[in-house]
Parts: sequence; C-alpha cells; structure tokens
Amino acid sequence: MSSNLTSPTSPPPPVPSSQLSSPSLAESADTQGSLSASRTLLRSPSRTLPRHEASNESITQAASLDASIPAITLSINGLGLGSDGSFDDALSAMTSAAAAAAKSGVRNTSKRGSRGEFASRPHTNTVPPPVPQGHMYRADAKARAEPRAPTPAMYWAQKKTWGTRPPKMRSQSLNVIGSNIYVFGGWNNTVCYNDVYVLDTETMFWSRMATTGDEVPPCRAHTATAVGHRIFVFGGGDGTQYFSDLYVLDTKACVWTRAKASGKSPSARRTHTCFYYDGFVYLFGGGDGHRALNDLWRVRAEPVGGAFEWEEVETTGGRPFPRGYHTSTLVGNQVVVFGGSDGQECFGDTSLLNLDTMEWAHVSIDPPLTRLAHSATLVGMYLFVVCGHDGADYSNQVLMLKLDTLRWETRMIFGQAPVPRGYHACALHDGRLFVHGGYNGQEVFDDLYTLELSSYSYLPQVPEFVIGCHR
Repeated sequence: MSSNLTSPTSPPPPVPSSQLSSPSLAESADTQGSLSASRTLLRSPSRTLPRHEASNESITQAASLDASIPAITLSINGLGLGSDGSFDDALSAMTSAAAAAAKSGVRNTSKRGSRGEFASRPHTNTVPPPVPQGHMYRADAKARAEPRAPTPAMYWAQKKTWGTRPPKMRSQSLNVIGSNIYVFGGWNNTVCYNDVYVLDTETMFWSRMATTGDEVPPCRAHTATAVGHRIFVFGGGDGTQYFSDLYVLDTKACVWTRAKASGKSPSARRTHTCFYYDGFVYLFGGGDGHRALNDLWRVRAEPVGGAFEWEEVETTGGRPFPRGYHTSTLVGNQVVVFGGSDGQECFGDTSLLNLDTMEWAHVSIDPPLTRLAHSATLVGMYLFVVCGHDGADYSNQVLMLKLDTLRWETRMIFGQAPVPRGYHACALHDGRLFVHGGYNGQEVFDDLYTLELSSYSYLPQVPEFVIGCHR
C-alpha cells in the first residue's frame, strides 16, 4: 500500500490459516493484526460453487444443506499481486481460470500457505438460492413459449435502441441524471474509451456527447458519481497505468474539468467504489496494481478556494478485508459493502459503515453468497444484486437481499434474461433496472436490457427502516 495510507484504526476482520501466494499481500498481513473472536463468528465456510441449476426448493432449505461439505478455497497459481501483474489482471485471470475449471469438472484445492493467521477465508458460497423459472418449454420442440407475465411480476426485456450506440464494453460507468443515462469509459479487452454516451430513456435514442474542457484519459474500472448535474470521475486505468486524478463533468455545459486537489489524496487505483453522502464523495477500496486496498477517503463536492480537499477517514469496528470489484450501496446513513475479491478469492461477506459515527459492523447472512464484478442497486428495502461472478462461473441471477431481515430472496422473473456476465453497468430509473454491456469470459457485450420491476417499482416509497431490524 502506498506510504500515504495509514494502518487500520481497529482490528480487521478474521483472516484464514492458508498461506498467501502473494508476497505483497503477506507483507500487508503483518499490518492487519489478529482478529477478535466475535468477528470470527460472523464468517462462514469458504467454498467454490458448482454452476447452480434452478430448482423449486426454498432459500431456507438451501441454507440448511449439510454443513459437512468440504470447504474449498479458490486459489489460482501465478496470481500474485506483485510488480509482474496487476490486481485487475489477476481478477480477470481468476474468473477465466475458475470458469474453465468449472466446465472441466476440476477444482483447484491448492492452499495459500501456512501462515497461522491466514486460514482459508470464510467468504464463499454455500448454495445459491433457487431461482423460480419464468419460462415455459414445449416438450415437442426446442423453441421456448413465453407465457404472458402477470401484472405484478418482474420481467426481462432486451431493448431496441437507435442513434450512435456505445461500442462493446466492460468496466464502464453508468449514471442517471433526469431522464438521461450517461455511459463513460470502459474497454473492449483491447482498447479503452474516454467517450461519453447519452441515452434518452424516453425515446431510447443514443448520442455521443461532444465535450470540451480538459482532456480525460481513456480509462476503465473507474468510478463515476452523480452529484446534481455533475459527474465526479476518479481513478481507473488503461493497461498497466493506474490513475489518481479527479475529473468533473458538467452535463449541462458538456465540459470536463480536471479538479485541482489540495492536501493528501488517495493513491492511484481502480476497481474501487464511490458514493455520495451529505456533501462528500466517499471512496473505498480497490487495487493499486500491487495489492488490494481497504482505505476510506472522502472529498467535498464543492471546492474550497478553488480546490477540492481530500481527507482520509478514520473508522472504528475493524475494516473489511482489502478488495476490489465489490459494491458499496448507500442506504440512509449507512453504506452496504458486499462481495468483491482480492485477486485470490471471491468474497461473500457483508459489512455496514455508519457514516455518522464512522463505525463498521459486519453482519452474518445465511446463506453467504459470493460475487465479484456484480451490481447492487437499492430498491426500497431490497438490495438487487444482478449478474457477476461467483468464484466458479458467471451468473445472470437476480438476488434480492431484504435489508430489514438480512435474508436472501428470489422471485419468478419472466422474459429472456441476459447472457450470464459480469463487469457490466447497472442503474435504477423509472421503475426499471437498466443493465448495459459486460463480459462473460469470452465475449464483450454492447446490449442493453431492462428488468421491469412492475409492482416492485413502488418499493422506493416504503417508509424508513433500520437495516437488520427484523432479524
């Protein structure tokens, strides 16, 4: 970790007994310290999942499966996060290798080492919840007959669009401002982009924004945070380059501005997350090309004396494990950090940060489901986790975490779901989840899907609730 980052202010989460394959991560382990027993109880056995086949069993039944199934830690040889390879590349290699292993029926059971405090991390799946099927199949034909979706049911639809469409891309950003969707950056596994594409959601017409101002480098795995009519873009990278600059796009004037920063700033990184709360844009985690990170920063959304002032935020309660390709979703005055990876393992843990007290809490959710390169969107009191990689294969599941009970749920969804994928972009607008682009280990996509929420679109109107109040 770069020299301008401080050590955790309180003990980090419990770490398993297997050895780290990366020298840089092993070094960072010495700064993490040992964990309290209470945090250990919140973790669940580590395991690599086979590809899930839908069934009619309930999620409660899935959670009660025999706990004696041998735990397996996902460890891909040669994915050290040292100077020979980047954190982002390690994740891509991990997911590709895991998918190949899943298809061949061979599991990697190698250990990460023998350091006592690094046992196999208890973050990976048991069994994902069953997914009810919204399709009907004819026994006498391969063609699928789509039933009419009931009025209250959710359904997938691939959207027809016009205009200047974005090219195939992954690891791009997507923001909603008014009735427009703004897509920035991304790459096609060969070329990174720095274009801004705008979708008018009322006409489904794409256009490429003609911008002026400071030049923004092509980038991927950055963050883009909407604050009013502005979009704050931080970090990302292109190839072996990692960025630490903050750019602000004025969507009304179509002008880019490279923000002048004051004070100590976050190190260059990508695969991090950002969110806006109470006048600040917060940044958590990511990877800097050598190791995964778990530091927390924030910057005022309004400049002071013409400069944007960064500050590192001290927290209590023990930070989550270092990670990238996780999600950080704002829920009231708390942020829910879920999933991700450190380049070695796919995580399924959930942590809450109270932004008023700056205290971390780590919750146990049964069953724990692993995801990286997924999306997580707040809809009422549900967190909709869409697609991503589960440590063994890409998924097109829609998982719903009910935040008052902290239990996973699924629903019957009609229509034709997207091809399993991760590294996509997703946002909620007008009762629909928009899912754009992504990657499935072989192909980069340029398609656009909507998940029509139907009666679930009224969920944002639910009264305030407390996370975990009905556990």
